[in-house]
Amino acid sequence: MKTTPEWVQEADAVKQLGIGKSTLRTMRYERRLEPGTHWVYATGKENGPVTYNIAAIRELQARLTRELLDEKDARQAAVLKRRQSMVETYDEEALERFIAEVQS
Repeated sequence: MKTTPEWVQEADAVKQLGIGKSTLRTMRYERRLEPGTHWVYATGKENGPVTYNIAAIRELQARLTRELLDEKDARQAAVLKRRQSMVETYDEEALERFIAEVQS
């Protein structure tokens, strides 16, 4: 069952989200927060008071956090793979494969 989003004023949004007022405004100005989904003009007029949908912003924060950490994990895995490929091995079979690769 979907519930109607709760729209709160900027001061309440800042407290509930745990971010600064300027950060919230910057997110809005840079269009990281989607108008109509994350924020609206409460009066429907430009330069009117702005209200925020806390649940939608929290969903956005969670998604962006997951994406950020997935990218970080992928970078770390690539570094590990590269480092592992640089480790010398003295296994005969591996040495033969290496020689074959160098000769081809």
